[in-house]
Amino acid sequence: MDNIVLFKWEPIEIVQNDFYFISLMDNKDGLKLIFEQEQNDFALNFDFGYHCIFYQNQNENSSLKIIDDYGINGAKWSLYYAKESKLIDEISQNSYGIIDKNELCHFIILHADGLLNILSSEDPKVSWQVLDKI
Repeated sequence: MDNIVLFKWEPIEIVQNDFYFISLMDNKDGLKLIFEQEQNDFALNFDFGYHCIFYQNQNENSSLKIIDDYGINGAKWSLYYAKESKLIDEISQNSYGIIDKNELCHFIILHADGLLNILSSEDPKVSWQVLDKI
């Protein structure tokens, strides 16, 4: 079990509803994630740019134990972060220390169909965008 200490992450004003994961783009501009919510005409964008060094998307069935271990099963919130985690340690060790674990943040996004784990050296730019302009 990962003895992770999670903090509620509130990067932008959000009415808490389930997030529906609609897009992941990892291209020349870096990593960008897009979510939508029921009864909302806007999409929530997370732009990590080139600061993301690791991401993992798991569906709900393959992440049930992780969600339990994180202590967020049944949570009413979807966005969390941690400054220390087993995942940060593993990535730093796998880089032979080139990636400094003290410079990483572990972002966790719980969405309606699963869980995203993201390691980044900077906070993403978070914004709302009109859904029909995506």
